[in-house]
Amino acid sequence: MSTRGSAHQPAMTAQVRSTAWHSWGGNLTARPSVTVRPDDSDQVLHVLEEAVAAGKSVRPSGSGHSWSPLVPTDGVRLDTSALTGLASVDEDRQQVTVFAGTTVHQLNLILEEHGLALANLPDCAHMTVAGAIATGTHGTGLGQPSLGDQVIGVSLATPSGDVVTCSETHRPELLRAARVHLGVLGVVLTVTLRCVSAFRLHCAEFREPVAGLVDSLQERMSGADHFEFSWMPGTSVAHTRIMSRLHRLSATYTRPASPISRALRRTDDAVLRTSLSAGLGRVGALMPRAVGGLNKIGSMAVSSRRYTDISYRAFTASRPVHYVASEHALPLEATAPAFRELKALVERDGYELTFPVHVRCSPPEQGYLSPAAGRYTGWINLRQYGKRPHKTFFRAAEEIFVAHGGRPHWGTLHTRTAEDLASSYPHWDEFLALRAELDPDGVLLGEHTREVLGV
Repeated sequence: MSTRGSAHQPAMTAQVRSTAWHSWGGNLTARPSVTVRPDDSDQVLHVLEEAVAAGKSVRPSGSGHSWSPLVPTDGVRLDTSALTGLASVDEDRQQVTVFAGTTVHQLNLILEEHGLALANLPDCAHMTVAGAIATGTHGTGLGQPSLGDQVIGVSLATPSGDVVTCSETHRPELLRAARVHLGVLGVVLTVTLRCVSAFRLHCAEFREPVAGLVDSLQERMSGADHFEFSWMPGTSVAHTRIMSRLHRLSATYTRPASPISRALRRTDDAVLRTSLSAGLGRVGALMPRAVGGLNKIGSMAVSSRRYTDISYRAFTASRPVHYVASEHALPLEATAPAFRELKALVERDGYELTFPVHVRCSPPEQGYLSPAAGRYTGWINLRQYGKRPHKTFFRAAEEIFVAHGGRPHWGTLHTRTAEDLASSYPHWDEFLALRAELDPDGVLLGEHTREVLGV
């Protein structure tokens, strides 16, 4: 099929000029034969119908924030960026339904208008809602559900031409599969989420010795509403972040803190915690031997602070510096031992990382393919500036995580296949059965999803 169409080969519904696709991290590129950007459910169904007739595969795409090759295809790339906005909201029942391509940032603004919020959020707000749940994207905190477990309803367009819905009462088994769907059950049209009343977070950020923190890690995670820390290789300190939930907003509430204090915090975020980090990373890419010293400078530049803000502003952070990442979900009790082994690996073999190692936690999740399925979980996230070597270190770290029962975050870099993964997920076969029911011909499968699912 020509991407421009002709009298004999008409353009596909909602087709746009087909160009190379690049992931946010810059590590993935693809040249799909057709790129489409539907703006309603009917167009999505027409795209699927035409793809089936032409014998083409279809891969949906959102913001491109995954580092694993979930999107790349030589078939049809279905761009969901026009499927955005509010579908419905029920303030009394505290539920909201948005279209699949709505970003987390857009969702937060919609909820704020209605006095609502999500109980927990990932730290990246530019991902689409459907894309975030596709890979099991999460926030931090053992007492609040991750994003996927706040999903209470999903509608999907299937290659057979049907729109399938699921909820906690209608096809609940499909809902559990759709909470981490990898884009293989259908093209997500809408997502319904359970919300809470809008609230604030008090954030305490400070430095402390990393050794003592890791020794009491499980206790520290259990004792906070939301807990995380980062450690910059080459240093002996951790940057700990504790977020405490405050009362709901009153009708007369405006904004926390003064305009001056908010401006100072934004400046701190932009200059010391973002621009400086980016600059040091670029210098490290040019002068690898200086990475250790640069890391110490960056670590010392991040000072302790306390502040209060509306929940979504505290949960999320801007991501102007592009990088690649690998993250694993470990049993909570294995997180500290795995971190110690990782730290020893870095110090023994001299790996030069230009981003801190980030550690978070989450409660058990219900999604069949959630990396946190069925267990309290500690997450260890590794990042590297895109122009610096990362493959050897990521693979060595993966061996440590797998030895401790780790499951890879589906959207980050890993080397696991279905042969490795199936035994880690109690409901693996149920997910595959639902995938086969909704897409028996594998129209929505790409090379990577075939590899990790074994189909």
